[in-house]
Amino acid sequence: MEERFRMFVLIVWVLLCSMIFAKVYQVYSVDDIEKAIATDILNYEQATVLRAKGINNASMLKVIGTIIESLPEKLFIERWEAKSLEQLGNVETTITYIYTETSAERKAVDDFISKNLPKIVGNAKSDLEKVFAINEWIKTYITYDESYSHKSVYATLKDRTGVCQGYALLFYKLAKAAGLDVYLVSGQAKPAEASADKLQSHAWNIVKIEDSWYYIDTTWNDSTRTNAYFLFGKNQARYSHYPTTKVSVTVSTKSYAEKLYEEIVAGNIRSRNLFDLLYGTLIEKYDEFVIYLTDALKNITSKPEVRFVSSISFVTKYLSSAMQEAMFKLNLTSVSYDYSYIYIFTFNGKDFFVWTVSFSQN
Repeated sequence: MEERFRMFVLIVWVLLCSMIFAKVYQVYSVDDIEKAIATDILNYEQATVLRAKGINNASMLKVIGTIIESLPEKLFIERWEAKSLEQLGNVETTITYIYTETSAERKAVDDFISKNLPKIVGNAKSDLEKVFAINEWIKTYITYDESYSHKSVYATLKDRTGVCQGYALLFYKLAKAAGLDVYLVSGQAKPAEASADKLQSHAWNIVKIEDSWYYIDTTWNDSTRTNAYFLFGKNQARYSHYPTTKVSVTVSTKSYAEKLYEEIVAGNIRSRNLFDLLYGTLIEKYDEFVIYLTDALKNITSKPEVRFVSSISFVTKYLSSAMQEAMFKLNLTSVSYDYSYIYIFTFNGKDFFVWTVSFSQN
């Protein structure tokens, strides 16, 4: 009851202030309403005041509700409320916002980013290098919040733990500060191999690289300890990520990994080196596989797992024999292994995955 009363008092106070200080938007279309709300949320305004003709209160409130639910910027707000008044042919609607962070918390976030961004991006010059640096830093610095309580950037940075909303907002803030073109996006997601009943609410980002827009999910990159969701496109997203928010850009159909692989097939060595750095060693030849596993087994004590990228047909055919040959080379007889995999792209009918092979000594 006390919480509801405090909320009522706050809303009344904001409404009174909005009448005196808030900018009034004269709106003529749904696009006008959407632009006004998004602008004010991004500027952390306490209220948005809209004035319209030719619409009634109920319709205006319904439109506003639909718009806010479709806005990526809704991740900045904890909750909102709208009040509408109809008078002399005009409908004036005031939307009040409660944000996930206080102004002091936002300042603390800005100060942290200003101080640490040079170290986070390092010597990165290109947009790709900046995105990769930010992705790797988040994976190292932040852990997933199993209590589901750290949603804001401030809370995520303060305790170095966050839910997907915290990860997405943090990536957004860092990318913006680094001069990147970036959006927030939310919707539902599930592992690619899971059934539709496993869908859960989720948040991630869209970022621009080399004149193309890609999805990036730092939450899942962290939790899977891979970069399977680094610059992925619609071909990959159709199995796992289903956005419900509206953005004004078109996401690439192909993932960045798929585009690099096409260049590798065409003989581009630089693309091969870049692919290995971003996604893991690409393995398509049996001899290379044996060498890779042999090197991994040499370090089994300090690093009991390895990751690489290959097609499912190649790994299922050669993993067992390549492991046996690698163990024979090192005179090992008591090593067992397990593996997991995450879909990344399809090329000429072959499905490629990021593979994680874990070793244990019996």
